[in-house]
This record gives sequence, structure tokens and C-alpha cells, in this order.
Amino acid sequence: MSSWLVFTLFFLSGISTFFIASRLSIFGDAVKEKSRVSSAFMGAIIGIAISLPELTSSVTAIIIDSPDLAVGNLVGSNLFNIMGLAIFDIVYRRYQIMTHATIESKLYGWLVILMTLIVILGLSLTLPTHVFHISYTSIAIILIYFIGSKYINDRTEYKGRKVKRQNDRYEEYTYKQVLIRFIGSAVAIMVIGSVLTLTADRISTITGIGASFIGSFLVAISTSLPDAVSVGTALKIRNFNLGISSLLGSNAFNLMILAITDVMYFRGNLLENAGPANLITGSVSIVFILLIILSITRKKATSWSYLLPSLLIIVSYFVTTYLVFQIK
Repeated sequence: MSSWLVFTLFFLSGISTFFIASRLSIFGDAVKEKSRVSSAFMGAIIGIAISLPELTSSVTAIIIDSPDLAVGNLVGSNLFNIMGLAIFDIVYRRYQIMTHATIESKLYGWLVILMTLIVILGLSLTLPTHVFHISYTSIAIILIYFIGSKYINDRTEYKGRKVKRQNDRYEEYTYKQVLIRFIGSAVAIMVIGSVLTLTADRISTITGIGASFIGSFLVAISTSLPDAVSVGTALKIRNFNLGISSLLGSNAFNLMILAITDVMYFRGNLLENAGPANLITGSVSIVFILLIILSITRKKATSWSYLLPSLLIIVSYFVTTYLVFQIK
């Protein structure tokens, strides 16, 4: 395959991810409206569907034996998500959206920090034994994710009056039509995620740029677009806490995907086979979330002092991009 075709397929796949993710969110919401299943269940299904690009890309990466792409994609997606939230914070600066976040967002932030610390531990240390081929770090990540998510849900469960659901937004579609479109969009996302990873691996070979950089930034940005669409939609309707908590929750789920990817990687310990550049990406993502928690915790401030954490995140993101690019 010629170089120009590889680059063309990569960028077309990235762009397609954005548009198909929008359709996925719309028809997922339509299925939720027209079905009799609980809103929480459909919300979980939609969340998993939106994370399909990361999952498919990372699974494809381990199939072609590229641990750097698999790890870089997921850790890099978390980094990009927080940078995207910082951009949204600046766009909606007059609302000071971080001050509208509840304890739920802070708890998800701390959960992501704890899970990321375990990932960093797995990247930097070689543990002597494993359970079959699965690392202790992945087992710890899975346990902490489920325990932490349950604790957060129990702690922040809404006990007030339920709001009546709207049932007339998708009158022009039948239940069968929206279900077919939702499933079709999910399948399309999976196919595109595979193409994205395969072409990214070829780009790494063609350019000589490290797979860690390709995964952490190029692939991560493309696969994170669905999250940006969801958060942007929530913020547009002034549901600031939903946007912030769903993004941090998505970051936690990305690290859960990393553990699942390790389970599926039979050639050894996934984290031990990943490059050192992922240590930088993971460490910086922790600093980013600490800055977000700082913004959530403090009271309303003057315009410039309020925006300082978000500005630091955006500048640091590009500095980190340069540093990872320098590591071959």
C-alpha cells in the first residue's frame, strides 16, 4: 500500500469517527426513548458504544503486536479528553462550568488518578509473577474500577423527584429503525477503529515516528472524538456537571479497557512491553486531573484566576506532545 493511501485512509477514518459517533449518540438516545428498558441500562450501553473506537483500536493493536499503540491510545485518550475539557471551560468561561460540578465529578477524578497510578506502576516495574498471563496491575485496575464505580453510584444516587421523560423527539422513526441505525453505527465505529489502528501502525513505520507518539496523540485524538461530541452536547444544554462527570467516567472506563486489552494480550505483560513515553503521558494526565479537581473544589473566582488551570492544561498538552515526539 502506497504511503499517500495510508495517510489518506488514516485521516478519513479519523474524520469518519467524529460523524459516526454523532449518529451513535443520537440513535442511542432514540433507542432509550422508545425502549422499555431502564434509562440507566441504556445509558451504560451508549457509554460502551461511544468507547468502541478506543476498544477496537487497542484490540487491533495487540492483534498486530503493537503494545505501544494499544497503551498509548488509551492513556493518550485520557490526556486529550482533559485537554478538551479545558478548551470547553474556556469557551464557556462566563459560566465557570467547573464550579457547577458536584462530588460525583471529584470522586471520578480521584478514581482515575488511582487507576492511572497503577498503570504507571505497571509501566515502570517488572513484577515477578502473574496470574496466567494477566498482570497484577490489570487485576487491580479491574477491581478498583468496579469497587470505585459502585461507591460513586451509591454515594451520588439521585433520590429526588424523577423528571418525566420526553417521548416525542423521534416520532418519525420506529423502534426497529432506530435500533438498526444504532447497531449499524456501532459496527461502523468498530470497523473504522480497526482501519485507524492499522494505518497508524503503517504511519509509524513509514515516518520512523515512535508508536507511543502515534498512539498517544494521533490515534488518541481520533478515538476521543465521540467523547468530545457527548461532552459538548451536555455543555450546550447547560448540563455542566453531566459533561464533566461523564468525561471523567469515560477516562476511568478507558483504563478499564486497558486492563481488558492486557487480558487479551497473550504474548506477555502488555504494560511491560509498552514504551517509556507512556510514563510521561500517564504522569501528565494525573497532573491534569489534579488541576481539574482544583477548579471544581474552589469557589467562583475572577475571570483570569479561574481560567489559569485550564490554560496550564492546554499549554502543557502541547509541551507533552513535543516531549513524547522526541522519544523514539
